[in-house]
Amino acid sequence: MMILLGFIAGVITIGYHNIFSGLLPVSGWLSSGFLFLLMIVVLTRVTVRHYLILHPVIYTMSSVALFGLAFIFGTGYAHWQLNHALQQRLSEPVEQTALVRVVGISDGVGEDWRQVVETVAVENRSQSGQPSQARWLLYGAFDWNKHQSVTPPDMQPGQLWQVRVKLKPAHSNASPGAFDVERWLLQQHITATGTVQTAQQLTPQQLQQLQLKPESLLQQLQNTLQRERLRIRQHFMQWDANPSHTAKNAVAESPVDKNHTVKNNTAKGVLLGLLTGDRGLIDADTTLLYQQMGISHLLAISGPHVILAALMITWLLQKLLDRFPAVYLKAERRRWLLPVFMLVVVLYAGLAGFDIPAQRTVLMVGLAAGLLWFRQRWSRTCILLMSASILLLLDPLAILSAAFWLSFGAVAILLSMNVPQPGQHETSVSQGTLKQWQIKVMQFVQLQWRLFVLLSPLVLLSFAKISWLAPLVNLVAIPLLSAVVLPVNLLAYAVFWLSPALADVIWSVALRLLDVFHAGLACLAYYFPNALQPFYLNSLQLMALFAMLGLLVLPRGIIPRWWFAFLIIPVCYPAWPVAPLTVQVLDVGQGLSVIVKTRHHAMLVDTGAKIGNSNMGNKVVIPALQAQGIHRLDKLMLTHLDSDHSGGAPAILQQLAVSQLTSSETFAPYPTYLCEAGQSWQWDGVQFRVLSPLPAHFRATGKIANSKNEKSCVLMVEVPAQADIPAQRVLIMGDAGLYTEFLLQQQTIPLQADLLILGHHGSQHSSSSPFLASVHPQRAVVSAGYLNRYGHPKPIVLARLNEQGIAVDSTIDSGTLTYVLGQQKYLKPQRYRDKNLWLQRIYD
Repeated sequence: MMILLGFIAGVITIGYHNIFSGLLPVSGWLSSGFLFLLMIVVLTRVTVRHYLILHPVIYTMSSVALFGLAFIFGTGYAHWQLNHALQQRLSEPVEQTALVRVVGISDGVGEDWRQVVETVAVENRSQSGQPSQARWLLYGAFDWNKHQSVTPPDMQPGQLWQVRVKLKPAHSNASPGAFDVERWLLQQHITATGTVQTAQQLTPQQLQQLQLKPESLLQQLQNTLQRERLRIRQHFMQWDANPSHTAKNAVAESPVDKNHTVKNNTAKGVLLGLLTGDRGLIDADTTLLYQQMGISHLLAISGPHVILAALMITWLLQKLLDRFPAVYLKAERRRWLLPVFMLVVVLYAGLAGFDIPAQRTVLMVGLAAGLLWFRQRWSRTCILLMSASILLLLDPLAILSAAFWLSFGAVAILLSMNVPQPGQHETSVSQGTLKQWQIKVMQFVQLQWRLFVLLSPLVLLSFAKISWLAPLVNLVAIPLLSAVVLPVNLLAYAVFWLSPALADVIWSVALRLLDVFHAGLACLAYYFPNALQPFYLNSLQLMALFAMLGLLVLPRGIIPRWWFAFLIIPVCYPAWPVAPLTVQVLDVGQGLSVIVKTRHHAMLVDTGAKIGNSNMGNKVVIPALQAQGIHRLDKLMLTHLDSDHSGGAPAILQQLAVSQLTSSETFAPYPTYLCEAGQSWQWDGVQFRVLSPLPAHFRATGKIANSKNEKSCVLMVEVPAQADIPAQRVLIMGDAGLYTEFLLQQQTIPLQADLLILGHHGSQHSSSSPFLASVHPQRAVVSAGYLNRYGHPKPIVLARLNEQGIAVDSTIDSGTLTYVLGQQKYLKPQRYRDKNLWLQRIYD
């Protein structure tokens, strides 16, 4: 047990800097592995075990030594695997021709199409820096002339294609609260993402000429299962469950908001997800609806789904064998049933994509079946820890997935519960039946509340939000989906092999149940729109919350429960760092968004862009605000109304309370206070002044008169001098260019600032040398997108900054940048990409 715990604890350190990963070479952690294997051999000897039982101190010391050695081995092994995976990543953009093999089925259809492929042969591999076998995530091309997506190639599992792709390294918005795409790509072993330019499937004749190594039996089985998975999806896409009633259903007819309308196609998508874990047909609204209700976990194929399918097949086999009792003379019943049960578990897990919950199920069921086969007994905790250790030994990067923590965490909570036997409460035959049902219902209710409470730290740690409706909705959703819809779903799939028409009839019954269920969810979402609440916890809050849950789990009498009160304070009243002024330049890609916060007030300058369905307001800005405990804004300033500065504003105005919206022009339909030079206010001793637009901007003619950029709101923020720290200033330029810079230099107001957020993302049409000399900042910040098509920041601007000795920070290289003013003389940025190894730009 101590070995398993130590190994898992060591793997948890993956991606973080620690003394072991920095100092221990490969030989060091391999030696630790050899030592604890040697200790296991010695400690398992009968004479040594008897000696340890008589000497508890030595027994404890040996257990601690085993834990430490396993921890060192786990840390070294995990970081070795991580470094190997990071070295495999693409280092720079490249256009590549390659022969690839399709892996699995596409994640989404139409515009949401994306496909994982593995390279078989890469053209000019040595020049491109790609490993001999890499895994890419390919997206469909976009026709900018027609402003629509190009129809993606019809790739199917196991096929070989000759593709021409534009590849780029893994890169995402590195910001507090934002989804870490680079972490997800790393966990999926994807080394690069790319856009398909051309694609052609290889013909049988071409395959024969290549004389490739034949696929292994395991690969053939995986491809067969994935092709079956694709066949089911295609059937659901083509199947019209109700031709006369496709546009409306129970949800559309209910008096709820249109945003929560769920159509028949959506119900089919959910039904497909419940059957194979394929979420490709589930739209974003339904995904959000399930998140709001706290039941997204029901769409993951895990233990209940796999075991139910295996039990159904095994039950049929048992009934068949019972008709021929002579077979039990050759082998007892379990010898017949266990292999079939295990085979179904493995096949169904493969059909479901073999993700982490399915892997956990296969490992735990396999261990339990092996112990039953050989008549051995292990504790439930040991089986759980052994399953987790085997999974991490095979792939330590799995620890980066939220599915790992939630899957194993939920099982650990279930195994920790001591549920009383209903038979203990029976008093008579008639009264016992009623009492038994009452007890089962109470146990189920208690189970949901305990799961909700005990899993909440892991949910908050993984998603930073939780639905308070989850325990209530799960009381209905779990019995309905797991005990009614899922068996009907599996029955229909079994019939599908014999009669697709009859299977459609059975699936129609499940669809009607889902329609009614979705109507209820839509009503709940309509009346409780804020059920899904964000909760960003700092380290102290997480520690206190885990300690509270530990008190709940421990048996009564070990630790007084009144200690609970001491832990409520740090959980409910977090001690946020207080500074005179904090400026946070968010990584919103090609755009700008800056959080300016004093001790008791918060302001947002610009909101990032909205491109298609990608909204930086929802994706980056709101999570970053909530991560700092900001739920209302005293002011939202849009420097101007270009999309890359104001695209996320509607989402923020809809979801957060904003006291005042200000901009250089009216932002319809919201009441807008126009900014102009001379406006000023003070928060907590910090002075805010608007320096532009000036009257000269409105008297200008020609291009300048029509330029939104030149009329950008320019903001100066000043922290007064404190003790031995002089006054410090921040200058935010928006997209103001050379003309505005010239006008500002003509004013009597001093422009000197310690921190300059460069105008127009480092464009050559801003940040002139005279202006930089007037501002003379310690540091300049560039907010721009990775590989942006404008080439920002321009080399000429970087040269000007270098000539004047101004340090440059970029959201491209550093992610979100945080500066604290009023506490130290020299500004030092906090770079979000320094947080984890996989976020660091080691190739720049």
